[in-house]
Amino acid sequence: MTQTLAEKYGALVVFGEHRYFGKSMPFGDDSFNTTNGNLNYLTVEQAMFDYVDLIKSIKDTYSLQDRAVIVGGGSYGGMLAAWLRMKYPQWF
Repeated sequence: MTQTLAEKYGALVVFGEHRYFGKSMPFGDDSFNTTNGNLNYLTVEQAMFDYVDLIKSIKDTYSLQDRAVIVGGGSYGGMLAAWLRMKYPQWF
C-alpha cells in the first residue's frame, strides 16, 4: 500500500498509534495500574476521537482540508476503521 498505491495516487499514508500501545503510554509505567483509574482513559470512544484529532491536525498542517481520508485495518483495527466511518462520516 505504501509503495504502490500511495505513490501512484500521491497519497499520504499515516499509521496512527492507539493510546496505551507502543510508545503512547499516557501514564508511563503506571498506565496499566488498575487501582488508580488510569485505565478509564482506555476506551474505544476515546481512541476514535484521538484519530479524529490526528486527522484534523494532519489536514491543517499539510493544507489537506479537501482531501479524502480512507481508513482500513484487520482484526481490531478493521473494526475501529468501520466504527470511525460510522461515527465520524464527515472525517473518514
